[in-house]
Amino acid sequence: MNEQEVREKCEAFVKSLGMPCFIVFGWEKQDVSNDDKKQYGMVSSYNKMPTPAVVKGMTWALNDIVTKGL
Repeated sequence: MNEQEVREKCEAFVKSLGMPCFIVFGWEKQDVSNDDKKQYGMVSSYNKMPTPAVVKGMTWALNDIVTKGL
């Protein structure tokens, strides 16, 4: 799947929840020409979510990842 297809699926998902929400989705790309070098894609989708709440959520998630040492 390319980034546009993933984005469309993410947008459909957040809209189907019927509530203000956001999602950030990352994946390892499978259709790359150089198998020695992994490539990753990332998309985000928002549904009626205020920007300050998204920033707060992203900050929390980033801090959680760094703290856990992932």
